Amino acid sequence: MDALLQWLFDTTSDQTPVNPALFLATPDSYFAGTEISGTDLHQALAYLAEHDLIDHIDTDPPTVAIASRGTSCALSGGSVQDHVHQPRPSTTYNTFMANAKGVIIGEQQHFTQNNNDGVDPTLFAQLAGYIGQVSATLDMPETDRAELERVAQDLHAEATSENPEPGRLRQLATQAKNMLVDAGTTIAATIGVQLADQALGALTQ
Repeated sequence: MDALLQWLFDTTSDQTPVNPALFLATPDSYFAGTEISGTDLHQALAYLAEHDLIDHIDTDPPTVAIASRGTSCALSGGSVQDHVHQPRPSTTYNTFMANAKGVIIGEQQHFTQNNNDGVDPTLFAQLAGYIGQVSATLDMPETDRAELERVAQDLHAEATSENPEPGRLRQLATQAKNMLVDAGTTIAATIGVQLADQALGALTQ
């Protein structure tokens, strides 16, 4: 995600739309020495778009342009994860997540929560939603995939409850992280592990 966003910034800093598939022909399109697949590129694009770092342009073929928030991220020198999960200045969290297929697990239309006990459930809900989005793309046995999705559903239920229990959040997020580690080193799995680390780190702050 970092390399893709930086490439978009270098290539389209004036927000000119570009075909993201061109990134695959650049030296930066390797992760841990392995060529990035089209599926991995799609997952990275989906994550960047979800967090308003890029804009999808309805052209043929589809193109993308770096958004103003993406430009700020590229100029900051930090990672995408750091930019997306910047520390909040308060321990009061007002969380609103609109329904979006593949992003939020469950059929509820909205999730709104006010929490004053120092636990931010947002990162855990995002982790659960991300797992629901990418589980089908992970290289793992079907039984393990079903168990990962069950853990994600339990994590989402706990994170969106009236009073999320920190110990339960930690247990479920750790379980999900371990299963993502076992799923291999694809970008989809690696992003999930990073999201789990971000969520678990928030509990100790």
